[in-house]
Amino acid sequence: MDEHIKDSELVELYLSRNELAVEQTEKLYGKRLKGLAKSFLSDMRDVEECVNDTYLKAWNSIPPQKPDDLFSYLARLCRCTAYNIIDKQQTSKRSAQLVELTHEMEECIPDNSRSASQDDKFISALINEFLNTLSCDKCDMFVKRYWYGESVEQIAKEMGFTKSKVKTTLHRTRDKLRKFLEKKGVQP
Repeated sequence: MDEHIKDSELVELYLSRNELAVEQTEKLYGKRLKGLAKSFLSDMRDVEECVNDTYLKAWNSIPPQKPDDLFSYLARLCRCTAYNIIDKQQTSKRSAQLVELTHEMEECIPDNSRSASQDDKFISALINEFLNTLSCDKCDMFVKRYWYGESVEQIAKEMGFTKSKVKTTLHRTRDKLRKFLEKKGVQP
């Protein structure tokens, strides 16, 4: 099979239940998914487990799902899997990285343990709407921090900013997000 397979072709492999789908997914996205899992998990065995579970979840969920952006779909599965691994390992003591990210966002977004699935979709749509109002740099910074779980130091290095600028920008962006959500009727 061609090494430069497109997302749509890869999704079709999943839909037709062709086992090459997982193999091609690993070739195309394995390195990126491992990098994402490493941002949450410190043990390489956990990273491998997380990525393998991501492939299994993709296999089991496509169909009925038919993602337009396969990597984003896989990244969401990978993040959720990493969180589940952390929960399993440390029920009473969460990862410091996860606690920090949760603490930063709790002033903007309601506790998801109390929200229903429909509320989650509504808030997700609002966050996407908010992200579309941001400049490219601010949006990239926000997504790197809160979607990919990158550290402030890592973001500063990648984007060529100081840590202070990244922290300040993220703080102001969270504040804008909170105000935006409040205007839309969502209370933290």
